[in-house]
Amino acid sequence: MKARTITLFLLICIFTSLSRYADAEESSIDRWILVTGEGMVEAPPDLAILRLGVKTTEKVAQQATESNNESIKKILNTLVEEDISQDDLETLNFKISPLREYRKNQPPLVIGYEVSNTLLVKVRDLVKVGEIMQLVVDSGGNDFESLTFTVEDTLPYMEEARVLAMENALYKAEMMTEALHIGVGQPLTIKELSQGSRPIQARRMLESSVMMAKEVPIQAPEELEVRVKVEVKFALN
Repeated sequence: MKARTITLFLLICIFTSLSRYADAEESSIDRWILVTGEGMVEAPPDLAILRLGVKTTEKVAQQATESNNESIKKILNTLVEEDISQDDLETLNFKISPLREYRKNQPPLVIGYEVSNTLLVKVRDLVKVGEIMQLVVDSGGNDFESLTFTVEDTLPYMEEARVLAMENALYKAEMMTEALHIGVGQPLTIKELSQGSRPIQARRMLESSVMMAKEVPIQAPEELEVRVKVEVKFALN
């Protein structure tokens, strides 16, 4: 009987100690601060992306298509001659659209067809961007959508920006708790809020009539910003 009493007493003590430890642990976890941090690294652009092509209009769809194909082939040959790799050339869109004339109290009348063919061109020698655009115009290009400067491999810059973002989050947490004489502990959760998309600087292109009238100089940006934003939950001591 006495042994059973001692055993029961020990079990009660162990349970009480565990409960107090759990309460203390839970209390510690309940004391936290949630902050965001941002890191930014500058990176030189190494890639220009052109979206351009040809629009042709004829009364017959076949004629419009043949005329468009001829201009596109000429443009592609020109680009290859300028050392643009086939891997850096891509057809984005090909479309044949009827042109209609709308008359009062009468059904629309098809008066011709427009064929559009849009290419994506990657230019790795940024110094030649303006020259290549002019060559495309000279080869029959008349539809210029956009020019984008970007960084092809952002991984090393993203990693550096993540470190800076975490340091910024810790700095914010320490700054806000210092006046309360509360210490910042280990991070409980870390969440990256940035999407990891490529840094870009995009420009809408001038109309082809303006571009063909004069040579348009293109100046690539010296640096692009790679940004990472994190949300961190720190325990408080």
